[in-house]
Amino acid sequence: MARPSCGRLSSGSSMSTRSKAVNSFFRTAIKSDVERIKEEIILSDRQDKIFTMYYIQRKDRNFIADTLYISATVVDRELKTIRDKILRIL
Repeated sequence: MARPSCGRLSSGSSMSTRSKAVNSFFRTAIKSDVERIKEEIILSDRQDKIFTMYYIQRKDRNFIADTLYISATVVDRELKTIRDKILRIL
């Protein structure tokens, strides 16, 4: 018997779609577009470091966590916040 779908699943796929949209932008964007986005959004110092390492230097989240002495979960949370800010501009 099939289980009924719950609202969380649809919001999860929406987040996946939003993540893909941001990641797709950064794969194809030229440097001036990336710099424009970075200047338009307001980031904390830690978010700025994570933005640079993840989207510009292409470091993975575990490397970022080790470098900044924070957990991978914190990096994931900060990346979600950064993505939300980027999506408001795009």
